[in-house]
Formats: sequence, C-alpha cells, structure tokens
Amino acid sequence: MLATKIDEMVELLRKNRTMSLRSIASKLTLSEDSIEKFGLCMEKAGLAFMHYPITMIENPSITLVPQPIPPKEETPGGKVIKDYDIMKGGETVGHVKLIQSLTEKRPLYHIGLPQASQATRAYLEDVKIEVSKKFQIWADERNPVENQRLFEARKVLIGNIIREDLSTTQTVAEQLTRIVLNEMYGLGELEALVEDTWLEEIVVNAASQPVSVYNKEFGWLKTNIIMKSEAEIENYSQQIARKVGRQISTLNPILDAHLGSGERVNATLNPISAYGNTITMRLFARNPWTIVGYIRPENHAMSVEMAALLWQSMHYEMNILVAGGTASGKTSALNSLLALIQPFQRIVTIEDTRELYLPSYQWNWVPLVTRMPNPEGMGEVNMLDLMVNSLRMRPDRIVLGEIRRKREAEVFFEAMHTGHSVYSTVHADTGQQVLKRLIEPPIEIPESQVEDVHLLLVQYRDRRRNIRRTNEISEVLCGVSGPELNRVYTWKPRTDAFEAAKAPHRYLEELNLRTGMTENEAISDQRDKATVLKWMMKNRLESVEDVGRVMKSYYSDIPGIVAAADKGTPPSKVL
Repeated sequence: MLATKIDEMVELLRKNRTMSLRSIASKLTLSEDSIEKFGLCMEKAGLAFMHYPITMIENPSITLVPQPIPPKEETPGGKVIKDYDIMKGGETVGHVKLIQSLTEKRPLYHIGLPQASQATRAYLEDVKIEVSKKFQIWADERNPVENQRLFEARKVLIGNIIREDLSTTQTVAEQLTRIVLNEMYGLGELEALVEDTWLEEIVVNAASQPVSVYNKEFGWLKTNIIMKSEAEIENYSQQIARKVGRQISTLNPILDAHLGSGERVNATLNPISAYGNTITMRLFARNPWTIVGYIRPENHAMSVEMAALLWQSMHYEMNILVAGGTASGKTSALNSLLALIQPFQRIVTIEDTRELYLPSYQWNWVPLVTRMPNPEGMGEVNMLDLMVNSLRMRPDRIVLGEIRRKREAEVFFEAMHTGHSVYSTVHADTGQQVLKRLIEPPIEIPESQVEDVHLLLVQYRDRRRNIRRTNEISEVLCGVSGPELNRVYTWKPRTDAFEAAKAPHRYLEELNLRTGMTENEAISDQRDKATVLKWMMKNRLESVEDVGRVMKSYYSDIPGIVAAADKGTPPSKVL
C-alpha cells in the first residue's frame, strides 16, 4: 500500500475522529489549504464530513466517517514455481508470482501492483477532474506522435500536482501518477499485464470473473485481478476504439482493432456476450521473431538448411504462402522472412491489423491497413481496395496479411501475373489443406493460378508440449491433374527433428529461369547462406535491427560477408 500524507491524516482522525484543519496541518507540516482539499475529496467519497463554523474566529474541522478496514489481500496458498518483476522503461510496474494452487490444481497468476488507500484514491479522483479540464481525453489519440506528446504533458502535469499537494517522495509520486494515467488514458491494472513479456493473451470474460492470461510456459491461468464493474470494461473498450478511430456501443457491440504498440484487441458488449462485456487482447513480442531466432537450438523452430532455402527464395523473389492453425506462428514466420528482402526494394504490406514490423533499413516500406465502415455504413476500405491500389504504387514485393475471401485471393494471384513477388498467410494445418482451401469453394481459384505459388511454408503448434515448429516446406508442382506438392523439408514430431524429404526440382528450374544459376550453383548459394546464418547465430545477431544490418551489408558485398562468416570474423569488423 502506498503511504501518503492523506493516510497519515486518516490515522490522526481515527484517534481523535474530529480535528481542526489547523491542528492537522501543524502535525503533518502541510498548509491548511492542502488539508481542506483532502477533506473535501474525502467528503465527496463519503469518507469524512467538513465542518465550517459560523464565526471567523473558529477553525474549520474534519470528522472521519468510520469505515470498515478492507481486508488485506493474501497471497493464495501453494508452492511458488516462478516469480519475476514486470519492467517498463527501466521501472518496476508489478511483481508476478506463479503459484501452484492446492485448490485449483493449476498454477495461478498473482500480480502485486502499487495500491492506494480509499482516502488517497478519493484525492486521485479529484486530480483526474483537474487534468481532464486541461486536456480533452479524446484529443488526437489517432496521431501517434501527437498522442505521445500529450501523454508526456499529462504525465508531467499529474506528477507536479501530486508532488505539490502531497509533499511525497519521488517514487510514491511516480507510482500514483502511473495509477492516474492508466485509469484515465490506459487500461487500468491491465496495463501492467500488457508489459509482461511472458504473456501472449489477456482475456476479460466479465466483471464477475477474474481476468485470465495465456502464459507462454504454463498456458491459460487465472489472475488475481477482477474488474470493478461491467461499466469499467465497456469504458476500456471505448478507449481502445477511440484510439483507432472506431466506435463500440449498443448499436455496434463488436470491436476488432489493434493498438499502436502492436496488440490486437477484440471487444464485445452485452447482450452479444451473454455473461457480460469482454476484452480479448493478443500481445505481440516487443522483439519480433527473426530467422535467426527460429534456428537457435533453444527455440528449434526450424533447421539452418530450411532457413537457408527460405532466405534464397526471398532473395530471388519467389512467391511464398505461409499456412498454419490459430496461434501457430504464421505472422511471425512471415515477418521473419520479410526482414531478408533487399534494402533497395519497395515493399507494400496490406493488413486488417498491423502485425508486420520490418527493420529500419527497409526505408521503402508502405504499410497499408483496412478501415471498417462508420455507423452509417460509409467509409469502408477493405483489403481488396488496398490490394488493387498497391498495384499502382510500383511495389517490388506485395504482402497480404491473410487470404480469407475469393476476391482477395483473385487479386493476390493476379498480382503474381503482373510481375510482383507476393506473400501471404492462410489458415490450414497442412500443405494439402492449403491446396484444397484455394481450389475448392468458397475461394475457388483456378488450378492453373495456384501453381504460381512456388513454396508453401506450414507452421504447427503442438499444444501438448506447447511448442511451435515449421511443419513442412513444400514446393507446388504443375501436375497432370492439377497442382501437387513436393515436400522438401518436414518435421518429425516423435523425434522433434527436421528431415530433408525430397529434393526440389520445380523450384530449381524457376531459380534457373530467374537467375541463370545451375543446380550446383543454387545449392552452393544455400550453403553460403547457411554459413552466414550460423555466424549470425553464434554472434547473437538475432534482433530485427541486427538482421537488418547484416542484410544491408550482405546485399552490398555478398562474397565479403560470406568470407567473413566462413572465417568467423567479428561482426564489428564487417558491419
């Protein structure tokens, strides 16, 4: 519990019940104006009464309204299997304990957050009113730069008010400021969960149920956070909607959006969700996966040889379709491949929600995002609109977030015919399922067009072991009776090993047509790329920016970087 001068005042009143402003101010070394301000805040919250005498000689006083002392939250019984701090900007914003519950027979997610007493919270409500008079809560929230400027201005204002009124320590003032900011412009206690790098999902099912989270190691867990009311959940949903220029209301009770920091959010309002209002937030890694992260032994998501083949296909502009089930890592895989594109090429990405993030060296990147219609049904910009428009932007590469409908698929394949390299994702568990989805209704693409895809990359999530693997890399062949698949690499779940299945042949033919490379030269090029990947892994060059720096140097001097990697030259000497 954060201790403030207001709490000291409450303790004095508990002993005396009624005290004059002068005597309280003397004991707390504060001004009478500050004590009066605290008293009025408490009176508004029903925690005290202010008494103003008729004569000017007498001093105003405060009478405390007896309140039951709230029970102290106790940590649930059980063995602590993991505990850690949640950090943001170098500051600790929460402490997490994963406790093996004796009653639940499952781990519980217990987070300790800075808390303020009832009296201090009454004062903080007054601070919110003071801040809202100066800053409109909805102002410029869709402009990231302006929004950040406003956030910093609000933070400074709140901090100054609290320090001036409470004469408290810097640490307590910062924690109280964070509480106000999170409740006014964020998601309250959920903000700390958003910063937890061990979480993939945050779920609010209703005010009557505890918030749930999906932990990367332990799966779904209950937390000790419970929303105060259905109105609070609706308020947070509306805040999210405002930030992306959308609305959620009884008339439009479903929201599907993404935040500027990358989180994807879905929200529903009662009675669409029968038990109460809901929020489902998918978190994305602050440091997105890269191809080097996939091949690291501790991750073991794909082999070096598989990564080298994919890099080669990106280098020489082959068309790739990434498939997989829900949360199998389709978008992460696609994101890791895009970082391998030459820095001088123009890239256009088209998504419903922003999930793709490229290195800063890829300066010629245009991210396009769809827009939902307004309540009057006007202003919609769908994926098809953006796909058609992208063809007029002279792109070298076009990336479609996901193929869902027939028209999107038609434009996707049409873009291949116009000489662009195209990439996308699709929901399917195997390569054969991909072909069926594309050829059969409702998408129903002509078989001759499906053959324009060169490689299929299939991601898989093993829920039993909670691991993600590249299940297969297949080339699409032009068969006698339609498109067929040739599995080049495959994952064996029993041994958790990757195996080379059949050597590619159509892929090598296409490579020869595009580059003039012979089969031996193509295989040698893959070996060189594998050497560079191993060198990057050894030197821990695995962040998006690190991969970007290597690609920038590689494409400007391929023999030099390959030679440096082969000799084990330190990166500082060649990058």
